[in-house]
Amino acid sequence: MTTNRTFSSRFTRPVFLWAVAAGLTEIAATWLVKHGRVPQWVGLVPLVPYLFFFAAMVRIVLKVDEMQKRIYLESASLAFLLTLIITAVFGGLEQAGIYRAPWDEVGSLMLLLWAGAYAFSSWRYR
Repeated sequence: MTTNRTFSSRFTRPVFLWAVAAGLTEIAATWLVKHGRVPQWVGLVPLVPYLFFFAAMVRIVLKVDEMQKRIYLESASLAFLLTLIITAVFGGLEQAGIYRAPWDEVGSLMLLLWAGAYAFSSWRYR
């Protein structure tokens, strides 16, 4: 019972919630600016949840135990490797002239990949 409760409580921590909020805000703001429905400054709105995410990440990493630090390190490593693979795929697609990915989306993608990797690592060590 305690294990399941700990697993679900990890997804209500501010660092995870701010990561998801930042990713979703980035996607929404990018779409709205791209389609010209809002002023250009709306593209800066995702900076707010990103700053809260960074602050929550620093604060929580300083306070957690070794197991949680391991989960954070593992999830950051997985997100880095997945981002590296996706960046290589984007580069290949661009060289082939098939698709040109906007590079500002790579950061948003990495944040969402980190959230997924965090969920996986938390589940793995539950």
